[in-house]
Amino acid sequence: MKIQYLFSNNKGRDVVCGDIHGCFELLEQRLSEVNFQPHKDRLFSVGDIIDRGEDSALALDYLKKKWFYCVRGNHEQMFLNWVMDPHSLFAYNAFYMHIHNGGGWVANYLNVPPQQLDFDIENGVDLHEKYPSLQLWVDALKDLPYAIEIKSPVKTIGIIHAEIPQDIKWSSLEAELHKFEIANSVLFSRKYIHTRKFYNYAIDGIDAIYCGHTIVEQVKHTGNIHYIDTGAYANKNLTLIEL
Repeated sequence: MKIQYLFSNNKGRDVVCGDIHGCFELLEQRLSEVNFQPHKDRLFSVGDIIDRGEDSALALDYLKKKWFYCVRGNHEQMFLNWVMDPHSLFAYNAFYMHIHNGGGWVANYLNVPPQQLDFDIENGVDLHEKYPSLQLWVDALKDLPYAIEIKSPVKTIGIIHAEIPQDIKWSSLEAELHKFEIANSVLFSRKYIHTRKFYNYAIDGIDAIYCGHTIVEQVKHTGNIHYIDTGAYANKNLTLIEL
């Protein structure tokens, strides 16, 4: 699934949160503060629910919750890059990229030292046979959409992880996601937020887009774009916004 299409919640609230990065205790605290009601409310994540924080392994539980919706972030992609195809020449470098960007928890989850995983990948060990629980993560993460659209009679809201190239309209995004450079931008880009292009940045065909990826001191807006990653793992500030 490239984009998940939903209608607005007619039973309760829709809430979006910034990058969780394994800080699920903080998330629970924030949900309690806003009186989140799982039986009727829905929570949307801008991705990067794993890595860096201390409780990344809990992400698997959250992905099973009916009220939790999540787009794919670059950290989920880094995980998949080495776990899905551990026999490729690319896997070894992908593993190191993930480990050095907060993915060390995976070794703890498997109860082995990182050096063992290093050895296994370098020597072509079948990771899925040796570590069957890895398949649970593959099954959960590979189906995460690159974007979520929430439509109501009043407005249409988009959720992505990073940035859409400005020349791509929201209505054509799904058709463009097969291109590496577009998918890579949605997962990894900081092209606009760190340059002068930020001040004229907007995406046609959508009322509002919420994204994360880049830590900001407070929620930052430009055009119809809202950057909401306020640094859960870095400074214990996790932003929740009611849509």
